[in-house]
Amino acid sequence: MTTSTGAANSQTTPGTTSFTESVSAADTSIGFEYQYYYYLDRLINLRTGESAGLEVKDDVHTDLADGFCILVQLKHTVKTNAAGSPIALAELSLDLWKTLYNWARIITDDTQQRDTVPEQLKFIGNTEFHLVTNKSQSKTNKFLETVIEFQDSKKTFTELRDAIEKLSTTNATLQSYIQTVLDLDDDVLAAFFKNIRFELELDDIIARVKKSIREKFIDDEMVDSVFERLDSNIRSENFKNVKAGAKLQLTFEEFWTNYKKYFSDGRSKKLQYTKYQHPLPANLFAQTFVKRLLEIGAITQTDIDKVTSYTLAKLRLVTNLERWRQQGRIVSDDIEALHDEVITRWENEFDLAFSGCGTEQEIITAALEMLRELRRANFLLDGTQLPIELSNGELYHLSDLVRIGWHKDWRQK
Repeated sequence: MTTSTGAANSQTTPGTTSFTESVSAADTSIGFEYQYYYYLDRLINLRTGESAGLEVKDDVHTDLADGFCILVQLKHTVKTNAAGSPIALAELSLDLWKTLYNWARIITDDTQQRDTVPEQLKFIGNTEFHLVTNKSQSKTNKFLETVIEFQDSKKTFTELRDAIEKLSTTNATLQSYIQTVLDLDDDVLAAFFKNIRFELELDDIIARVKKSIREKFIDDEMVDSVFERLDSNIRSENFKNVKAGAKLQLTFEEFWTNYKKYFSDGRSKKLQYTKYQHPLPANLFAQTFVKRLLEIGAITQTDIDKVTSYTLAKLRLVTNLERWRQQGRIVSDDIEALHDEVITRWENEFDLAFSGCGTEQEIITAALEMLRELRRANFLLDGTQLPIELSNGELYHLSDLVRIGWHKDWRQK
């Protein structure tokens, strides 16, 4: 996988690029993301007996049940043309010829006992080579046009070879790539080009992944939820596997066993909770609900970890409520019904909590017990039991809205 980078925005001398720009993390990152999401799409579309891998046999590969293999090289560019679209794939593009060079080296890999023509032809007979890129189709790429016409039997192999030999470049690296391809035996070269596939203009790879999820009979409003859960968990597993030195490769059976629940949940009418990662407020202790907890000694000014956890619970509650509302899974009346139910539960506890309390310490003890009791509760939203984190988040949210408190005199504080 490679990434072509665009012109950098800096104050360097025209025509030069700073070292920092030449190794821009952002430009490299988008190329890796492009590769990863293509792999995710392949996983979603696996069938029984198939498997897919990321940076195992190629950038991405798929092994089919009949032993056939699809090798995929992915090339992403951030360069754009005058219209703002990704640049076209030129016939002397380094991306194109480095891809063909890589495949030529794989075909003739003597470490895999492919140093003879029969073995090379056998390998090609069981392999397709896919070049996938966000670059656009070029009307001036006569070489690509010749390849397609050769595959459609509209041009002969001699015409194809002549088209390659006539390519002229002063770039020594590019010329070496072209020569490596030409050095293949003619029968091997012909079979190789018959099995090459070009997929251009694949720019919005995430939209493609979501389309694949939808085609698993997931309703439109649940596609994003399934996507986010898959994306998050597969990334985590990839990290663990790389750290352990394991290959990033899954069979259909492994993928379905590990992740089928996300698709089942996506078809369910039960509300699915997403554990969003939120940016935190600049001043955690300025939040109203935190001040209410400080009043009864449930936390101290040094309890950063606790306050962070409580804040995330509140933010996740609010975000999930809004997400479910936007998806049409619940309506505003359902949210208000949740608030009303929790406030009623709080009022019942509050009315009894301070009976017989005379001293401040007795009030604090009673308040802490009331808080402890309500934190144990799983509240219901439109028939779905909320997990403890969201239920606790609802308490903190209502406290932030100044609708509930814990100290006997919380309204005066």
